[in-house]
Amino acid sequence: MPTLIDDLRQIIERDQWAARPLLHDLVERLPKSVDARALLAQSYLRSLEARPALEHYRIARDLEPKNVAIPLQMGLCATALGDYEEALTIFRDANAVAANEHALCMSGLLLHRLGRAGEAIKTYSDLIGKLKRDNVELPHALRGLAMALRDAGMPLAADRILTELVSLYRLDPLRIAGLIAERDNSIDHPGWTNFASKSELALALRRTLDKPWAPRFPATFLMPEDRDALLAHAAAEPGALYIAKPQRGTGGQNMTISRDARALSERADVVVQRYIDRPYLIDGRKGHVRLHGLVTSLDPFRAYLHAEGIVRFAPQPYDSSDSALADVHAHITNTALHQGHPNLVVSQKAEEENVGAVWSLSAYLDRLKADGVDVVALREELKGQARGFLRMVHAEGVFGAQAKFPRRSFPAKLFGLDVLIDADAKPWLIEAQRKPAMSGSPLVQKIAGKGLTTIFEMGAGFIFDDSMPAERIASLAKDHAAQIQREQEHEAAFRGQFEPL
Repeated sequence: MPTLIDDLRQIIERDQWAARPLLHDLVERLPKSVDARALLAQSYLRSLEARPALEHYRIARDLEPKNVAIPLQMGLCATALGDYEEALTIFRDANAVAANEHALCMSGLLLHRLGRAGEAIKTYSDLIGKLKRDNVELPHALRGLAMALRDAGMPLAADRILTELVSLYRLDPLRIAGLIAERDNSIDHPGWTNFASKSELALALRRTLDKPWAPRFPATFLMPEDRDALLAHAAAEPGALYIAKPQRGTGGQNMTISRDARALSERADVVVQRYIDRPYLIDGRKGHVRLHGLVTSLDPFRAYLHAEGIVRFAPQPYDSSDSALADVHAHITNTALHQGHPNLVVSQKAEEENVGAVWSLSAYLDRLKADGVDVVALREELKGQARGFLRMVHAEGVFGAQAKFPRRSFPAKLFGLDVLIDADAKPWLIEAQRKPAMSGSPLVQKIAGKGLTTIFEMGAGFIFDDSMPAERIASLAKDHAAQIQREQEHEAAFRGQFEPL
């Protein structure tokens, strides 16, 4: 039977803004409740606010010092903030209270990231010696050890460990690739978090406006700072539509579409964006495209865009008349927001790529091509949006900050871009996803599964092979640049539908 805690978790997932005041009130009424404090922390994590989440988890830990689950969450928060020394201390303290495989695996990662490769190798090796082959931490520990060994100048030993990981992968490719991808998106560089915040993304995009490579994005205003600019924009475009979104909102929650810019300007902590009011419609419905990009190396820089993507449609016909602006089922395309709607159709057959509310990008482009759209040019424009986004990430200093750490202590970075195609078949960058969801309908699982196994195979290249003569092995073992070249060659050979940017 569902409990109150279960109900509150559901509220956090469905509407974090409704949950937050309830949880603050609950904590005030029950200051000694570990569950109440942990739920409040979870609500902050849901909106990517790791710092307040960490503080609330810290209080919960102090209330119940022997609860190991809480420091594990604390360690993840500290990792997300880039405070690796603090995260390492938290995970080690948690393991001291009660032996914990996840805490040890994360300790190995953090030691590697902090440049303490020898300690990382020992931590990983000791842990692997204790794990059974079905343990969820084993793939992470094997991959982490292999990468630490390569950075420590022991490529032959790294290949031996990588052989074990590949053997494990071949037994269940989807499970192993999925486990690693899920962890990787939680241990990326903290700079990526900014682009998942609508306000921070808007500010970063503004700083690209004078660049020829700038992504195409709608005029965007942060409230309350940009109130005057919004009103000036509205005065210059009488009757324009705007959409207001919570700065850290997710899942299409709590969005408002209106022509009343003055009313929207009075709201706080929202991003107001010029609404793309002429979207490209399929059977009268609005949709948006989710693209998946991948950064695999910073030096030399290598990035890709997956040729396949996911398109999600609103269940109701699009209608931009004033009387229909409040109908989220006609305007908001996040499928999760429409669960239970009678017109929401999501096919349960993976082979059905153009049925209902969830399509593949290929099927979508086939439809546009049948309508007379130049989809070859559109694909190039989508790549241009992804390139512009990555140049923005670079300009914001994220890649430079990550490059200060050991080369292989960060995994390949998967990211998502939400793009809206307008009635003129031009793509607009609407949002970015630091941790794109890779689960959902059978079609989504098919597309995601293929992408995740490809990512695994791209990164699982051996430096050496059995056909190499002994002198070549000895030479390669000492040549770090040649090892990097071997990694690059393998990546290119196994990139599948990931197209270089």
